Amino acid sequence: MSRKDTALLVTVEEGIGQSETEDLAHGILFSIDTTNPDKVIFFGPEDSKETVESVEKQYLDEFGEEFDYYECVYLEQTDDFKVYFDAFKEKIRELSDYKIVIDYTLGTKTMTMSAAFASMRFHKKVYFVGGESEDGVVIRGTERIISQNLYPVYDDVLIELLKGLFNTYRFDAGKALLGGITKANKEAYLKLFNAYYYFDNVDYKKANEYFDRKKFVKEWQGLKKQLGLNAKALHFLSDGGEDTKPYYVLASLISNAKRRAEETKYDDAIARLYRSLELIAQIRLKNGYGINTSNVDMDILKQHGITRDLEPDFHGIVRISLIQGYELLHDFEDELGKLYAENKDLFLANISSRNNSILAHGLTSQNEKEYNKFRDLVLRFAKVLNPDINLFIRETEFPEFKID
Repeated sequence: MSRKDTALLVTVEEGIGQSETEDLAHGILFSIDTTNPDKVIFFGPEDSKETVESVEKQYLDEFGEEFDYYECVYLEQTDDFKVYFDAFKEKIRELSDYKIVIDYTLGTKTMTMSAAFASMRFHKKVYFVGGESEDGVVIRGTERIISQNLYPVYDDVLIELLKGLFNTYRFDAGKALLGGITKANKEAYLKLFNAYYYFDNVDYKKANEYFDRKKFVKEWQGLKKQLGLNAKALHFLSDGGEDTKPYYVLASLISNAKRRAEETKYDDAIARLYRSLELIAQIRLKNGYGINTSNVDMDILKQHGITRDLEPDFHGIVRISLIQGYELLHDFEDELGKLYAENKDLFLANISSRNNSILAHGLTSQNEKEYNKFRDLVLRFAKVLNPDINLFIRETEFPEFKID
């Protein structure tokens, strides 16, 4: 009998009495004859040795040659799922060059379940020997191989995990997990994870390139509403006009800070809020007064009778800081400048907290309380800048899968 480059993994238990042991052995022999393996590995307790010896004897009688291409993995913890699962896992990895087939006909329920999970985890063929039975043992001459396809079950597990990774913004991990899935629409998932990876990393043009609204809605109807809002936001973030784009950028930064806070990355979150607070002043100064904070036109200040002492840098360019921006808005008697003046102590306390962050100028890690205070401050100023800012924020929040 010629053998294929195949490894057969078999769960095996002891028989009760000689007759049952021989019947069990005959079922295993049928499995060996059908799969024609190059190597057989038995998994079972020490007491299953008699069944294996019976297989040896019947093999010699049936084929006229020694059964010399098997090994035994004896495990006494017959009711410990992890022990058997780990044993299957180790052997499957060891036999990576083999085509592996798993027969879980015999063995305890725990052994059988371990074999089934191993087949799902590593995408290996699994089957059992069926036929007419008596007292739980298949009658000789009625045996037949019944194949089981457990891959879809494992796919369901992976897809749920994939959705969980998306919900927690672990987009790189999600893309890595896609390699182990067989039935899911990988192209759609890959586009989705890429789009939101770049969205989360404020590369809006790249995110928009991957964002395929029709494909996403077709695949995930439950996300339709938020996908539509995100499609609108990405349009303005990547290609929108100057009148609207700044508000979407601000909203996206605030949403981004919220996501970092959900991950308990409060220093990251506060860094984004600081930039949001700075951007609020920049938008108002630019749209309301034609002032670019990176290159201030001093003539504009003179036209408004503002004589604030602002020194140019060594390139002769006048640049202003976050606080200087709000001080300038106060000089213009702008509503945002008034809000700043009325809450100056709170404003400066939050700025000081950010400056002490390990991601700014200090060595202190920020916490949830400090994030919440800074967030509330930013939202107050953002609503004065644009009363509809909550609508912009809503459009830049990410969708969330419902997980069964």
